[in-house]
Amino acid sequence: MRASTFMRLATAALYLSGPPLAAQRASLRVERDGRAPVVLTAEVLSRLATDTVSKSSHGAPPVRYLAVRLVDVLAAAGSPIDSLRIGHAGWIIAALAKDNYSAVFAAGELDPKIGPTRAWIAFARDGAPLAENEAPFQVIVSTDKDGGRSARMVTTLRILDALPAPAKP
Repeated sequence: MRASTFMRLATAALYLSGPPLAAQRASLRVERDGRAPVVLTAEVLSRLATDTVSKSSHGAPPVRYLAVRLVDVLAAAGSPIDSLRIGHAGWIIAALAKDNYSAVFAAGELDPKIGPTRAWIAFARDGAPLAENEAPFQVIVSTDKDGGRSARMVTTLRILDALPAPAKP
């Protein structure tokens, strides 16, 4: 009986202490040409407006992810999507993963006022931190037909001006 009470208290303490330490330390580096990188932790992302996004892979039942819209992540890092459209037609956002996979987006397609693409940065799956083979973050693109730009193990968002202004003579 005492062991059972102890186990319940220990389980409650673990639950109340928040995500596991590895999940708490998960960070997303946001890099932009001409600016210092910004690092956002999973804890910071969890304080932004979140959505529950369902995704199914290879005919498996859908999985529910807790995620933040990619445009909101960019804004939290100091690069709101509107700022990427002013004076530059060629801003692109690349999501880079630990396994060298990348997903690339044009800034215009991510802007809800312009493009159809809906992309999220997920940090939890079915109420738990992402599994090791998905962590630290996962990009989910609900508007892509085959999920080719959904990427797991994402560590970096890189914002690049693909069409920089020509050098002045």
